Amino acid sequence: MSDLTAARLQRPGPGRSRILLVAGRTWLESTGSPDEHRAPVRLLDRLWLSSRRGIELDVVCDVGRVLRLLESVSGAWDVGVYDAIVLLPDLGRPALSPRLQRVIDRLAGLTRVIGVTDTALHDPVRPAGSRDVTGWSELRIVPEPGECPAAMVAEAVGTAMLGVLEVAQAPATEPRPTALVEHLQRIAVIASTAFEVGSAAIAVLTAGHARTLAAVGPGLGDQACVRAAAMRPMVVLDTWRDTRLARDVVPRGEVRFFAAHPLELADGSAMGALAISDVEPRSADEFDPEVLHDLAVLASAELQYAGASA
Repeated sequence: MSDLTAARLQRPGPGRSRILLVAGRTWLESTGSPDEHRAPVRLLDRLWLSSRRGIELDVVCDVGRVLRLLESVSGAWDVGVYDAIVLLPDLGRPALSPRLQRVIDRLAGLTRVIGVTDTALHDPVRPAGSRDVTGWSELRIVPEPGECPAAMVAEAVGTAMLGVLEVAQAPATEPRPTALVEHLQRIAVIASTAFEVGSAAIAVLTAGHARTLAAVGPGLGDQACVRAAAMRPMVVLDTWRDTRLARDVVPRGEVRFFAAHPLELADGSAMGALAISDVEPRSADEFDPEVLHDLAVLASAELQYAGASA
C-alpha cells in the first residue's frame, strides 16, 4: 500500500474546504503505472484549481471497511466536519449491501456524499441537487482502453463539487488550539466503542518521554500505551497467559486484554501508539487487527497534519 492509504493532502488558499476520500485499494496500491496514486492528487488539484480556495483532502482506504466502522460507532466519528465525502470503490466491484447503503443514507443526512463507480452503487433516499450541501450523488465512469481512470474521477467529482464548494465559501475560522486533542479523543472513543473495551489511549513520544493526548476509560501507564511505537503491532489476548507486559502495564485495576498499534510518520518512523485494553480477556476471533490499524492510521494523519501546521 502507498503512503496515501491514510493521509491528509493540502493545497493553500483563502478559506478551507475539507473533503474525505474513501478509496478502494486498487486506487492506492503501487502498480508501476505513470498514473499510480494519481486519483487523490488529481482530485485535490482539480478541486483546488476550480474553487481557488484552500483544500484539505483526507484519504483513507477500503470503502466497505470504513462504512462498517462508521456503522458500528455511529456518532463517534464526526463526519459532519467534511464539506463532502467521496466514495471511490474499486472498479468492477459488486453493489454495496443494503446494510451499508443505509450507512450512506445516514451520512448523506449530515453532508454531501458522492459515489464514483462503473456500476450502480446505491439507490439513494436523499438524492442531492447540484448545490445541496447534503444528500447523495452517484457518478458513473466507464474507462475505455487507453483512458486514465484517475483523470476521469478527478474531472467527474470536480465538476459535481463546484456548487458545493461555492456554498462553502463562508469565511473560515481558525482551528481552535484544542482541535487536535478533540480529533484524537474522537478516535479514542471510536476505538473503545468498536472493540467494546474499557480503555483506549493515544500517546506520543517526545524527547524520549511518553505523553498521553487522548484517553477513554481507566488510564494505562504511559509506557504501556507507547511500547508498541518501537516495534510491530502488539496483541495480548490474555495477560495471565502472556506476561510480556507485566513490567510496563500499571493500570488502575486489572488488565487482561491489551493491544496496540504504532503511530507512524510518512517515512515510517514511530511517533507514538494507539492502545486499547480491558479487564476481560479476548479470543482471537473477537479482535480485528485491521480495524485497530485503520484507527492508528487516522490518528497518525491527525498528528502529522498538526505538526505540518505548527
